[in-house]
This record gives sequence, structure tokens and C-alpha cells, in this order.
Amino acid sequence: MTKYRSEILKVSFKIIKASIKEEEIALLDELINKRASEGWELVTYAFMGGDGSLGRGVLITFKKD
Repeated sequence: MTKYRSEILKVSFKIIKASIKEEEIALLDELINKRASEGWELVTYAFMGGDGSLGRGVLITFKKD
């Protein structure tokens, strides 16, 4: 049975400005590599612009068989 896991990685950049910093790319890589070492595979991601209670971030979904 396939399991799915979604996480929100909080970020400060705005996708419209394309002002992402190297440190934020490193955080994203760190999360993806950590989950991969646990057997999770990246399925999809989506930028969340920050309108609402969750704040600005990247919604990332992984799967594991």
C-alpha cells in the first residue's frame, strides 16, 4: 500500500520576485534528502503565497510504497 506524506517548508521568498536565497535552496534540498534517506520519494510541490493562516511556504508531498 502506498503512503503519502505532505509537509510545509516555511520560506521567506516570493515566487513573483524570484528572490530565493541559497540558504532556502539548501533547506529544501536538506528536507528532500532527509525524506529520501527515510524511503520517501518526492511526488510534487507547490508554492503557497502566504495569504492565510499557514503563511508563505512550499507544500511538499512525498510517497512511500
